[in-house]
Amino acid sequence: MPNSLHIAWTISVGMVLTVAGCADISVPSENTSESSEPATVRKEEVGTTITNSIGMKLTRIPAGEYLMGSAEADAGAREDEQPQHRVRISKPFYMGVYEVTQPEFERLMEINPSSFTRSGLLSDAPDDLKASQVPVDGLTWYQAIEFCRRLSDLPAEKTAGRVYRLPTEAEWEYACRAGTTTVFHLGETLSSTQANFNGEHPFGDAETGPFLKRTTIIGSYEPNEFGLYDMHGNLHEWCMDRFDRDYYRVSPVTDPPGPEQGTSRVIRGGDWYSDGRDCRSAFRYADIPDGRFYALGMRVVCELTSEGATLNPVIAASGQSDADVSARAMTANPADVPLPESGVDWPRWRGPLGDGTWQAPRLPVVWPDDGLKRVWQRELGGGYGGIAVANGCAYVMDRQSEPEDVERVLCFDAVTGEPLWSHVYPVDYSGVSYDNGPRTTPTVFQDRVYTLGAVGHLCCFEAADGTLVWSRDLVEEAGARVPLWGLSASPLIYEDLLIVHPGADRNGCLMAFDRETGEERWRSLSDSAGYSTPILIEQQGKQQLVAWTPTNVRGLVPDTGELLWTVPFEVVNGSSVACPIFQEGLVVVCSYYDGSKAIRPGTDSLPAEVAWHDRRNLRGLMMQPLYRDGYGYMLDKRHGLTCFELTTGTKVWDDDNRLTPKGRNPQATLVWLGDGNRAIVLNSDGDLILVRLNPQRYQEETRTNIIGRTWAHPAYAGNCVYARSDTEIICIVLPTADD
Repeated sequence: MPNSLHIAWTISVGMVLTVAGCADISVPSENTSESSEPATVRKEEVGTTITNSIGMKLTRIPAGEYLMGSAEADAGAREDEQPQHRVRISKPFYMGVYEVTQPEFERLMEINPSSFTRSGLLSDAPDDLKASQVPVDGLTWYQAIEFCRRLSDLPAEKTAGRVYRLPTEAEWEYACRAGTTTVFHLGETLSSTQANFNGEHPFGDAETGPFLKRTTIIGSYEPNEFGLYDMHGNLHEWCMDRFDRDYYRVSPVTDPPGPEQGTSRVIRGGDWYSDGRDCRSAFRYADIPDGRFYALGMRVVCELTSEGATLNPVIAASGQSDADVSARAMTANPADVPLPESGVDWPRWRGPLGDGTWQAPRLPVVWPDDGLKRVWQRELGGGYGGIAVANGCAYVMDRQSEPEDVERVLCFDAVTGEPLWSHVYPVDYSGVSYDNGPRTTPTVFQDRVYTLGAVGHLCCFEAADGTLVWSRDLVEEAGARVPLWGLSASPLIYEDLLIVHPGADRNGCLMAFDRETGEERWRSLSDSAGYSTPILIEQQGKQQLVAWTPTNVRGLVPDTGELLWTVPFEVVNGSSVACPIFQEGLVVVCSYYDGSKAIRPGTDSLPAEVAWHDRRNLRGLMMQPLYRDGYGYMLDKRHGLTCFELTTGTKVWDDDNRLTPKGRNPQATLVWLGDGNRAIVLNSDGDLILVRLNPQRYQEETRTNIIGRTWAHPAYAGNCVYARSDTEIICIVLPTADD
């Protein structure tokens, strides 16, 4: 029995237990004192299984104790896995032997949200892969909870006295370890011959192995000592608990329920694309409860009413987070706060220069004790697109699904919030994932505002009154191929051109239109559409347009679209998202799966070349990095805010996910305040944060919540911040520091 001599749980006196196929063994107790008698593990009940009315197999997990989390010396240990602490699971429970399969989920929920189906991402899988035995993926936490409720409500399950729920985080790790104290229940190393994960990055001294790039059928690998399969890899699994990176410092010993507050829910176990280090028994991850992803699944816990279980699952009827339901920032009486003042506008994506800098008023070191108050608030529909502010107006886009499905372009008075004008047009979001609304930021230039919707509607308006000057349906007219997450690159002005990134037919990856008339001026590249907004750079005295597509980083002549240079960079799932930066003669792009790459741009006579490529420590998603004084600052998907040396890609430090909540898709927007080392941040929980960034460390000064959960980029203009969520747009006047 692997690791049987390292059992760290203690069985209650008199409990009769079994390990299937194993003889009785005695192990030392670690419960309270060195004089404790050894606990005896017998073979009568551990491994006892039941099969429920829909065919799911569940195995009995004994009560006991174990050491939860990682010790400081453990390989791969992270700060949020510490301190390692004793946990007592006071009652036995049954747990799904396998992750919930697609037929099981569909039988109760009448939907199958999975991406890995024969008609989807398993279309090229081997013929002998039994799709009926593939786990369900793409689940939200709410759907997982609802599945448990419906399963508990089945007449046969009620008669049998079986009540279903998700495991707590403590139960999940206890069940995963199955009595072991090693990094994995399999030992100190992990190879992809033992579990389904990215075998190119095994753990410890294990050799590299296959990377399937998909889920696989349940039970494909050896189970742990409790008889549970796929506790490492295949799919991340939802737990009941909210996530708090510091919870272990205050966690109770007996049956810890998780923290009372938090916007994310715990997910555990690693998945098919994880590195080996993220499949460890102690590794903690999180996601927003309505997050959908093809690496998210579930397994159930069952309790018996004969043993005191009650039908009391947590059901969240709405899809709103706690922050959305009750935003903590207060709406003030206008007499209580100063009015917005004029200043530098925020007319486009990432600000006046497109590089995330704001010449801000002098802000205090600490926000007021009672937080920041709203000057105005208006209802808004869904969308991830940012806000533009120019000439006393705030522009934003949203989506409304009732009474018909439409996108809207909205203009508000920036001082009072009074709606000034709107433009509405019908849309069809079929096939768009995360389909809550538009993704782009309006671009304001001179007396015009330019917008691009998620499914290809390009419009030009009179900025003052919303008169439509011209419009183009890029799908109908140019054959634009809308990518999985919708068209997301914001319109870019270059001289008399409006440049967009729609992935159109006939070499229309990038297209340029006359910004006054809407007449097409050029189209270039055969690449598909990515999600990253192109940037303009100057190289040897000449302007270049730099675009990052799902397959290449390209340099073009902005006047004509002529290709100057190409560096291949094919990223998984086309996830070229974060806007590139250009500093110290290097173009830096940051990808989610494939790391970050720095490129020396080419010229008319010289090819471009790769300066460095980090695949492990610098993996970003949506946030454009910041740069200052030789160092870059980006949001790594695993470690959080990360500082790196720009010219070498050498990682200097990370904040261990303190700036913004740890999660599968961490997000925040960083903007420099003037020319110093201070930055202002809006994180995904809607916290407005002041920080100092330097090569020595991450230094947080102050934070306060201003809005519900958001991925959208705010606008900073005058003395205000303008922010939006899926339900509202707000304006907040920022206090100034005392002289």
